[in-house]
Amino acid sequence: MIKKILVVAFSVFTLFAAPYSYAGHGPKEEPKEEVPAEPEIGYYTIKEITTNLANLNPRDRLHYIQIKVGLMLDDSRDAAIIADIEPLLKDIILTILGNKEFSQVATNEARERIRVECREKILSTLKDKFGKSIVSDVLFLSYLYQ
Repeated sequence: MIKKILVVAFSVFTLFAAPYSYAGHGPKEEPKEEVPAEPEIGYYTIKEITTNLANLNPRDRLHYIQIKVGLMLDDSRDAAIIADIEPLLKDIILTILGNKEFSQVATNEARERIRVECREKILSTLKDKFGKSIVSDVLFLSYLYQ
């Protein structure tokens, strides 16, 4: 009777303990090298920016412009960098827009010229600051003037 109990106990022990006794033995797997993920294009949105337009004649009525800007990023992982320097980017855009008169913003061609001017200034600022251009394009998501 004791032999049967011992045989059953030994069988149960080997059944449950066998997988653990071989742990760490056998062929070792080579550690896989992490392949960096390919950069994916991403977008970062700067909320509405509103500013007055330049007014050289005090008798003219005041005009303003409101835009919403989207930045096309070369690598979507750089969105955190853009978030950190968003005030700088807003200042660049505000400076450009604040120096324009109403006649310089009121056409589709003027809109495109302003977009290109903002893009060039942002690209050069990022290149100076980080040594690379994080942003590949500047997009106007909304463009209102009055």
